[in-house]
Amino acid sequence: MKAASRTIGAARALASVVLSGLLATAGGLACSGSGGQDGGEPPVAAEAVDDAPLRGGLASLDAVAEAALAGLAAEDRESLAALLIDGADFRRFFAELSNHPSAAQMGPDLIWDMQSRESADELDRALRSFGGRSFELRAVEPEAVEPRGPIVIHRRPALRVVDREGGEELRLQLLGSVIEHRASGTFALVSYRVRG
Repeated sequence: MKAASRTIGAARALASVVLSGLLATAGGLACSGSGGQDGGEPPVAAEAVDDAPLRGGLASLDAVAEAALAGLAAEDRESLAALLIDGADFRRFFAELSNHPSAAQMGPDLIWDMQSRESADELDRALRSFGGRSFELRAVEPEAVEPRGPIVIHRRPALRVVDREGGEELRLQLLGSVIEHRASGTFALVSYRVRG
């Protein structure tokens, strides 16, 4: 029993390290209602898959930020979860999203499962920290922008906002990375990641 606990603990520690390097923020969430359900779909030609828009994707980085702020103000976990990339798109762009040597060995399904759990915790943390507050978006400031084949990764975008109630200017760091699909011009949140 102790050996099994140590093995599980070691696997979780490795997963945490891999996730930290995997997706800029490590963390995401299988969307409630849309999260990674891709069973029963017929196979699609690779070029058609690459051109397909992100499921639930929005038209811009600002649109993702505005939708996240609206979801926080409404304390609407479901709408916040709907902003996240789903499991099918995660697997579709796994090679571009992963940047850790162990990620390929672990595979997209295991990484997706671990990432989804971590991001669910981060989403709960964002709701505890900012839920019910109304903010006006002033700017979205990614820490880095990385083109990777068919996608662009906007890493750890900070949101410059003004609190509508008190007028205080804040820099919210609650989003992990945002993926931009070049061919369709759609954007989806890869993860929630509260910092600061």
